[in-house]
Amino acid sequence: MKKINRVKKYSEFQEIMNLRKFTRNEFFTIYYREKTQEYGRIGILVTRKNGNAVSRVKIKRQVRAIIDNTLNLKEWKKDCVVLISKNYDKENFSKAETLLASLLNTIKEK
Repeated sequence: MKKINRVKKYSEFQEIMNLRKFTRNEFFTIYYREKTQEYGRIGILVTRKNGNAVSRVKIKRQVRAIIDNTLNLKEWKKDCVVLISKNYDKENFSKAETLLASLLNTIKEK
């Protein structure tokens, strides 16, 4: 995932999350809106409840890898924030991949 395709600023995270359009499952909650720039962007939020800094960075890397494998970001038409729940199991990558891919596909269809 290139840096141009990431939501970075706190105010942008708040704008997307305040619209209250979201889908969720066991590991992830995804807030979304229509893109405001010429390209879609995705932000990743991992709270302190998920562990120390090293484990949070590992979770972010895993989620970025899943997004790279499942989405074509050039055709992505949404701005999204992926909120990772404290139940996330970083050892079970395949389950996380199927759950996130299914959520992203449901958002793509809306």
